[in-house]
This record gives sequence, structure tokens and C-alpha cells, in this order.
Amino acid sequence: MKKTILVFSFTLMCIFLFEGKTPAQNTVFTGKGSAVVVGNDRLSAVKLAYQAALKKAVSNAMESLIQKGTKDEVNFKLKKAELLQRPYEFVTEQKQISNSMNGQLLTIILRVRVDRNELSRYLGQKGVLATQSKKRKQREFPSVMTLITEELNGQINHNPYSSAVVNQALLDKNFDVVDEKVVQKSIQHDQAVQALLNNDPRAAQALALQYGSGMLVTGRAVAQQSAIESGGLQAYGANVTLQFLKADTGRVMATASADGSYPHINMVIGSRKAVEDAAKKAVTDLIKKIEKGFETSKESVEVTLSNITFPQLAILKKILIRDFDEISSIKQRSFSGQIARLDIQTDSSAISLSEKIALKDFGTFRLSVLNYSPGKIDLKLKMKQ
Repeated sequence: MKKTILVFSFTLMCIFLFEGKTPAQNTVFTGKGSAVVVGNDRLSAVKLAYQAALKKAVSNAMESLIQKGTKDEVNFKLKKAELLQRPYEFVTEQKQISNSMNGQLLTIILRVRVDRNELSRYLGQKGVLATQSKKRKQREFPSVMTLITEELNGQINHNPYSSAVVNQALLDKNFDVVDEKVVQKSIQHDQAVQALLNNDPRAAQALALQYGSGMLVTGRAVAQQSAIESGGLQAYGANVTLQFLKADTGRVMATASADGSYPHINMVIGSRKAVEDAAKKAVTDLIKKIEKGFETSKESVEVTLSNITFPQLAILKKILIRDFDEISSIKQRSFSGQIARLDIQTDSSAISLSEKIALKDFGTFRLSVLNYSPGKIDLKLKMKQ
């Protein structure tokens, strides 16, 4: 067994050392920088002019990826000083092409080669390419299920008014929403509602996955009669609390809460209107937070690796970081009984990552995708015959 591990480790290390990365997509940009020569200190002026030219070239490269008249352009202007801080890991080559003097003013023109893929990834991680990231994530976004427990004047409402408000708001923002009427007919629906009343979302997560929903909006709505009376009308108040989470991992992505009120002579109508008022405010805030999260290209995916030893895992993590450009970091959560659990930060979706892993030639072994869901991938290491 030890011999097998050593051979496997040596083979992987050879692959790691000698297999190259995907060729960079290089593009050339130029920049011009100037500095005044003070007291014949030309060297200091050269340094200042060179840095100014480099920043201008890098700025030109960044602007080439930004669509004019969009939020991306606004984000870039706000974050420009931060974005132009060195090091520039996406710059693959720098070459000075001219150095001239005009009186005491020294001017340098610099040419740089930029890996556009790396630059796009960098800007995406910084939340600058908000429009592009939102469009991609919205396109790849799995359907959403809404499951809210609603209590009106001490009684459970089995057809929540708040759910209808939330679903409509999601639909208006082009989310794919599961039909709540279909879900409510399921026996598991009532079980999930009871579990939510006990602050346990696991049954709701299972129900969402059963209906193909990768995302879940859960929450609680409470409406009750207020002690305040005005003009013969009874005031009704409501509170709605929502959370948006991944159904497969339970990771909470955003939360929101709001109050609502409505005066009416009829208790049913007053309670319903108060709940709808609170739900509208809460879901508006929730969607803003969701879309804010969409503005960055980063995505966290939970990965489970089985049938792997610790030395194999150590080498495999290096290979994944090296060969998968979309992976920015890997955090090891646990390792026990030849099963490793990792958190992978990626600039692509979980499905794209799982497909690339499944097709990757790792040499003496392969990674088989056992299960996939929008936030989680289960893999098994298999040696080739």
C-alpha cells in the first residue's frame, strides 16, 4: 500500500512539475508617463515616469473590458485607485519603447502585454464587471422555491399572502420560480413548514432539491391587531423576515426583514394588507442584496473528495490551483477516513467546474463526479487501469 502511494505521489508530482498551463490570451496596450527632472536627478524622474506609464497602460487595458454607460464604468471610476495598486499579475511583459526629454520634462512610452483572461478574472473578483457577472449568474441561476410560514392573528395561514408577494417580486426580476401551488400539494410541504416553525430549515432544503430548486427563500410572517384605533378603523401590524439560501449546502446568501401596517374595519383584509406591505419591503431589500452578490464573479462551491489519501490530496490541491484558472483558492474544511471536504472559490459556476473536472486528464487517475448540485460537487478519485 505504501509503495502504491509513493508511486502515485511521484507520478502526480511529475505531472505537476512538467505539465504546462493553458496559453495566455495576450493583448498589447501602451501608456505614456512624464516626470520633471529636478536638480539633475534623472534617475528619480525615470522611475516616476515609468510607473506613470505603466499605470496608464494598465488602465487602458482595464477600460477595454468595460462597457461604456453601464454600472461597470461607474464601479471602475470609484475603484480605480485601488485597482491600479501593484502587483499586476495579469501583465505578462513590459517593454519601454521610447524615452525623451523636452526641457526638464522626461517622457516614457511603455508597451505591456496583458493576459485578458486573468485581467477579466481580476476585475470580476473586485466586483467591477458587475453587469457581466450579473448576467452570467442570472443565466446560470437555478430555480427558486419560496417557503414562508405565516401567522395571522394567532392562526396559521396555509396559503401565505407573503409567499405570493415574494414570488411575484422574484418573477419581475426574471428569476425562475417554482409554482407554489404545486409544492403546497406535497405532504413534505406541511412537514417543511412545521420544521421551519421550529427553526429547522433542513426539511425545506430537501423539499427544494426534490423540485429541482437550487435556491430557497424561507421566512416567517406574523400579523396581529394593534391597540391603536383611528376613525373607527382598526390598525393591523405585520413583520416579515426572509432569508435566501442554497438548498444543497444551507449556506445563507442574504437576509432581510421589514414591518408593515394597514388600517381596516375587516380583520382579514387588514391583516392581509399589513403582511403584503411588510413582504414587499422585505423582498425588495432581499433582491437588492442578492443582486449585489451577483456583481462579483466569485462563487463558493463545497467539494467532497472520497477514496483519497492525505498525500494524494496535498498534491491534487496544487494541481487544481495550477491547471484550473477559474479556481482562486481552496480551503480544506476536513479530512477523515479517506474523505476530504473542501471549500473552493471559483469564478465559474459549479456545473462548469464539475464538467471541466470530469473531462480533465489527470494522468494516472481521474476524478469521477458522483453528484452535482448548484453549490456542491461530490467527487471520487479512481486510479486508471
